[in-house]
Amino acid sequence: MVDYNSLKKALEENGELMVKTDSGDQFELHKHNVTFDDTTKSIRIDGAAEIYWIDSTKIEYYWIHKKAKEK
Repeated sequence: MVDYNSLKKALEENGELMVKTDSGDQFELHKHNVTFDDTTKSIRIDGAAEIYWIDSTKIEYYWIHKKAKEK
């Protein structure tokens, strides 16, 4: 499990991250379409066609999306 505040800070600093949940699902987080709920420690991703809610305690790890960082 990753630290919720570290994940939030990493997205703010990098603009884009990839996360993998304990069920193996991967999501791309963008600063412009992600909302953090500090009360429930959940993450809302507005994917235009669909909205995803992720329980941050279910995120196993995250990494910086390098292509976005290079732009």
